[in-house]
Amino acid sequence: MSNTFAPQDSRSLQDLVQQLHDRFGFEQFRTGQRAIIDAVLAGQDVLAVMPTGQGKSLCFQLPATLTPGLTLVIAPLIALMKDQVDALRSRGIAASAFHSGLVDRERDQVIQDIKLGRLKLLYLAPERIQQEWFVRLLRSSGVSRLVVDEAHCISHWGHDFRPDYLRLGDLRHRLGSPPCLALTATATTKVQDDVCEKLELRRPLRVVTGFRRSNLHFSVEHCASLIEKRRALAALLQANASGSALIYCATRRHVEEVAAFLRTDGREPSAQPFSTIGYYHAGLADELRATVQEKFLGGQIQTLVATNAFGMGIDKPDVRLVVHYDVPGSVEAYYQEAGRAGRDGASARCALLFQQRDVSTQEYFIQQSEQTVGQAAAQVEGADRASALRDLLRQIVAYAQAQTCRQVVLLQYFGDVEEMSLGPCGQCD
Repeated sequence: MSNTFAPQDSRSLQDLVQQLHDRFGFEQFRTGQRAIIDAVLAGQDVLAVMPTGQGKSLCFQLPATLTPGLTLVIAPLIALMKDQVDALRSRGIAASAFHSGLVDRERDQVIQDIKLGRLKLLYLAPERIQQEWFVRLLRSSGVSRLVVDEAHCISHWGHDFRPDYLRLGDLRHRLGSPPCLALTATATTKVQDDVCEKLELRRPLRVVTGFRRSNLHFSVEHCASLIEKRRALAALLQANASGSALIYCATRRHVEEVAAFLRTDGREPSAQPFSTIGYYHAGLADELRATVQEKFLGGQIQTLVATNAFGMGIDKPDVRLVVHYDVPGSVEAYYQEAGRAGRDGASARCALLFQQRDVSTQEYFIQQSEQTVGQAAAQVEGADRASALRDLLRQIVAYAQAQTCRQVVLLQYFGDVEEMSLGPCGQCD
């Protein structure tokens, strides 16, 4: 299959802005998108670090509609794949996903579509690349571009390391080393370097942008006790009476306790009752989780209490408040989850309720991960991973205790020097 990976001259393609409007309904590119798309069309390797909601998926979806061959997208969550495939199909773009949730008929149809070259984009869970017959099928079909979403998962220095991602460098070789676009919402310089090394990106264009969210007000409230923390949470929700809210907790037990508190005595006797409260965590049945998610997106549930099992790939534009009831394990996790507020561009608030004792919960998670990661990936020593996680935990504690502008602290952490300036936060107000 000659010339599969030949660079495309973007000047010979139809006007990108017209394609952006006709295919995707947007009038203009967001910051960073045009540079990434131009590089992708030129056949260049790219690492793009852009926050959730900044339009990373467009950076490979638009080029896929303009160039020959199959764009293979590695993504970690079935729900995320389904949402993107449904959206692409609604725009008349040939896309499918191949994952464990398919029934035999659906699976056979995807295989047939790959063989006949009917698809422009194929979404794949990383664990599927263990099947040699499927990799051979992909190789014979002519993969013109490899996209790795949530690319930070390949680095044990990142906050969400997944051993299955370590196989992606080898997959790229087996597919004939097509150009690669690595995407992530959160990656420090150290993680970026690790991603480039493990995927063997060749002189990649690096784009780090969009971390300044001027419509978000970041604050930290230090709480000396559980009673103080619950009062702070209730006050935040009272001030957000007209908007949707997300409350993140570190454990399932905390999720259910906080939801119960808000449903019963989480308000002053003279105050209006809180709107519909729901909760979500991985311990709930699949059907119940799907129902809760649908109700939150549809507005029937206005305040959702959840673990980090909720949120990836979820796009609800009118969330006015995100509260971290417990300290998360990293600045990356905090920023990614807090960034689900204010997607519509209107003002929103992101509050961390910091109690020093909560750090021990994250320390427990690190101890549990030590053995798990050590057994799952021979390439990474459990002790090294634990050391990396403890460093990430120290960084989020430092953020909570910072005495300078919280917007600046976040921009410095992610290396977004282009947008460095003071912004709305609890320190600057």
